[in-house]
Amino acid sequence: MRMTTMGRRSRLLGITAAAVALSVGATACGGGNTGSGSQPTSAPAASSAPVQNPQAAQTSLITVASGKDFQSTVDGLKQAVSANGMMILGDMDQAGALKTTGLQLKGAHSFFVGNPAAGKMFFQQTPAIGAVIPLQMHVWADDTGKTNISYFDPKPLFQAVDPKLADGGQKMSDAAAMIAKAATGGTGQPGTAQDAKFVTVDAKGSFDDTVNALKQAVSANGMMILGDLDQAGALKATGLQLKGAHTFFAGNPSVGKMFFQQAPAIGAVIPLRILVWADNDGKAHVSYFDPNALFQAVNPKLADGGQKMSQAMTMLANAVK
Repeated sequence: MRMTTMGRRSRLLGITAAAVALSVGATACGGGNTGSGSQPTSAPAASSAPVQNPQAAQTSLITVASGKDFQSTVDGLKQAVSANGMMILGDMDQAGALKTTGLQLKGAHSFFVGNPAAGKMFFQQTPAIGAVIPLQMHVWADDTGKTNISYFDPKPLFQAVDPKLADGGQKMSDAAAMIAKAATGGTGQPGTAQDAKFVTVDAKGSFDDTVNALKQAVSANGMMILGDLDQAGALKATGLQLKGAHTFFAGNPSVGKMFFQQAPAIGAVIPLRILVWADNDGKAHVSYFDPNALFQAVNPKLADGGQKMSQAMTMLANAVK
């Protein structure tokens, strides 16, 4: 799966042709139109207190039916993002990539949306917010060719990461709704609410050791790192100096094919998103949203698959302990 950023082609990981390649070298971001300072700043002490136990928040998959064809909806999304003072920081052409597995979808393409200046403020409060932003908005078509935009309501996800981010989550939720409406001409319909559990695991090693341990665990569990997002590196351009914040996208193309056959909307969840981050003291952590509930939010028939992905994520996270 190809992912491009900020007008330049992203670097691709060395993976098989069947895999979904994704890599972001652009600025991590949130929503809003806030200016950024030019002087380096460090994240405040609040980011040094991760929660070991899962935090749950009721979230739902919001789906907006489009009155346009797939490509027109994609074009409309890009225009709406720009009009709302945000940027497309990366994209994943899932349908294009899955053609190598023999699967022919009518359309499945995810876009990562945000604003670097707002993202800086969120990351200053806690680098763990990298598990949510930039926000993924998934454009997909069903078997009849009807196009939709789906995304998880970011407000409860922000709150699950840190209750102090509730206001920021509401602003991001409002921005996502405006963008989706402008792109489709429709109004979002939330699905059944699910407990989206945010899990943070303390790592035993340094940030770099944790990244290496995660990569090894992904391979050992029959999966691949399909792409990555170096948020800490990207945010240096805004003057923010983090100890570490790096998101990895993991999965298995053959397994992904089966999920997309059942519901192309699953592209809002897979590849799985895993964040490695460090607090102000340099202590490393791994954070993610339990995919079990997210799978069920997309389609209840995917419950078994979601449970298996949840077990896989637990094994990956435990490898860094």
